[in-house]
Amino acid sequence: MTWFSALAATALLGWWLQRYASELGLLAEPGEHRKHAQATPLVGGLAMMGGYLVASALSSQPAVVHLLPALLLLCVVGVIDDRYNISSTIRFLSQALAVILMIYFTGTLLTSLGLVFGEWGVELRGYSIPLTVFAAIGIINAVNMSDGMDGLAGSLALIVLSAIYFAGGQQTELMAIVAACVAGFLIWNLRVFRSQARLFMGDSGSTMLGLVLAYLLIEMTQGNNAQIPAVTALWFILLPLFDAVGVLMIRPLRGRSPFRADRSHYHHYLQNLGLSSNQSLLIIVLLQSIISVNALIALKVGIAEPIQLAIFLGLFAVYLLFLWRQTGRLGEG
Repeated sequence: MTWFSALAATALLGWWLQRYASELGLLAEPGEHRKHAQATPLVGGLAMMGGYLVASALSSQPAVVHLLPALLLLCVVGVIDDRYNISSTIRFLSQALAVILMIYFTGTLLTSLGLVFGEWGVELRGYSIPLTVFAAIGIINAVNMSDGMDGLAGSLALIVLSAIYFAGGQQTELMAIVAACVAGFLIWNLRVFRSQARLFMGDSGSTMLGLVLAYLLIEMTQGNNAQIPAVTALWFILLPLFDAVGVLMIRPLRGRSPFRADRSHYHHYLQNLGLSSNQSLLIIVLLQSIISVNALIALKVGIAEPIQLAIFLGLFAVYLLFLWRQTGRLGEG
């Protein structure tokens, strides 16, 4: 029942930490790109870390414990970032160190990109470590950028975890614990029977969540016992990747810093259409769920990896065109 201990501990810690958020300086104030009506505690990540620690003490799966050093580092740096807004350089360096800790303690490496160019496999050899760091940082920041609307990052993470499970992921206890931590957080974050979230995940929570998803996706795509091709993993996390890479490309083209937060994410455009936060969330959840199911079907029927990659890149090109036109029309640049 490790998952239940994670769920209960996260939910209880979320309730308790709300009381001390102001004293800790962990409050998200309304303004700029933030549209919530009142200051909201940024303690969801701390609650999730607490839930994970409780579950890890009861877990028998090595990966649960092996990920702790990396997760603790991201939690500490994330809390400092939520409190003091540290530079992007420090954030990226801490993320890189966390990924290196993940590699060291779990042995998980991106060693091959699979058969994306047909029958010739792409082996990374001496580039494995830097490309693993690069890929994991990309996923970490994709999840982090998804944390811009109540319930979004947590809900998308649950969809990714579900896709990994149905694709045959072996780290079932780890997945259950992380899903339970996310569920315990969503109790306070979703706008259910309330007009606004009671607490936010913060950078501490979103970066930790991103690292776990990166580990699971890399772990299940590598080695002789890989459950899915690497390109299929891209489909499992398509919307967060499209969103993060898209805005990081478009912002500089519009004359903005790629790391300056704004309202050029896809969930903002849904809200600009007049949809409520919950309506936007439902549409995004349904869309990523459909994408994940189609990816699982493609895996089942054996769609060739080059075809999967070509469709993925084609859809991304369409999204970039949409984002370019929208940022110009709405003056987001």
